[in-house]
Amino acid sequence: MKTLVNLLMLMVPALLMQSCKKKDDSTDTAATTPILQAYINGNVWTPDTLSAAITYTAATGVKEFSFTGTKSQKRVITSVKQNDTNNSAFPLTTYKVDDTLTSPVAMSLYTQQLTSTGNYDFVLYGTAAEANAGSVTISAVDTVKKTITGTYSFTSSKLNYDENGNYVSITLGTITSGQFNAMPYTFKRN
Repeated sequence: MKTLVNLLMLMVPALLMQSCKKKDDSTDTAATTPILQAYINGNVWTPDTLSAAITYTAATGVKEFSFTGTKSQKRVITSVKQNDTNNSAFPLTTYKVDDTLTSPVAMSLYTQQLTSTGNYDFVLYGTAAEANAGSVTISAVDTVKKTITGTYSFTSSKLNYDENGNYVSITLGTITSGQFNAMPYTFKRN
């Protein structure tokens, strides 16, 4: 009997310790997917300020999807125009920048700089102006929840001139692996 009591005294603490094991937190942490993200010149960029809209203009029959994201002294502005119907959806396809003045896709990168007035403001770093310099792919639109999902990327360029108007250099910026995930948007009719 004494042996049985000693054996139970050894097993009870072992059982208690087994039930008090620390929980593994690595499986409880769910990774959240950013609403808007990209790599700007190789560095991950996830804006803290974001706006997105689909606007239908009845006079022209043109619908425009646009978004603006801002963080860390960088701002990305993208818009896609499409002849379409008067509803809050947008056609699911890939839209590419072309080299015409009326390209349906406009993509720009801005950086915050000290201006000649002594204030900080966002100044154009470059635009996607060459044919195939950028694209936006819209893969899903939820017109009930008013969210839109897709990808984007572009290479921005800006020609730099000296004080005499002579071309001196070009500034390039690369925006790669851009994605927008169930990004909320507003719908407006003009």
